[in-house]
Amino acid sequence: MSLNKKVGFVFRQENCVGCGACTVACQIHNELPENHRFRKVDRYEVKRDDGAIDVWLSHACMHCENPACLMVCPAKAYHVRDDGIVVLDREKCTGCGLCASACPYAAVSIREDDGKADKCNMCVELLDRGMKPACVSGCPVECLDVGDLQEVLKRPSASKEGIGYGDCITKPNLVIIKERA
Repeated sequence: MSLNKKVGFVFRQENCVGCGACTVACQIHNELPENHRFRKVDRYEVKRDDGAIDVWLSHACMHCENPACLMVCPAKAYHVRDDGIVVLDREKCTGCGLCASACPYAAVSIREDDGKADKCNMCVELLDRGMKPACVSGCPVECLDVGDLQEVLKRPSASKEGIGYGDCITKPNLVIIKERA
């Protein structure tokens, strides 16, 4: 990815079946404990005239333009890469927990094993080698991707709003494609 591009997650909400394969792929790749998740899949029941349907939201760190975690961290353990990815340096983390409290998306958590913050880094080690993040590769219905946000937002069906998700002051970098593939 070019350094002048800002990348973010792209999610086709209408295609997601809520299987959780993205979560499992992330856990395996990042060698996370069983009770620790970077990516979560939430279920929302949406009422319609013909009944109710389940709609799913797969989400992790939103790699915000104005990350609350970075702003409140006294140890300066967070930085934003040129491509917009918010990265946590766990070596600098003191475990104060301010970042976890500040994140409006509950994407930062404190690990039980060492008391330090942890979060999704969009698999930068894979992206830097031209590969997709583990969650993207693990999705069997291909509803999750990463992309250049400026390009993705040019699509008529692209939005910064979706069921269970909305834009806020931190300017999250998740784009929802509102059409079935």
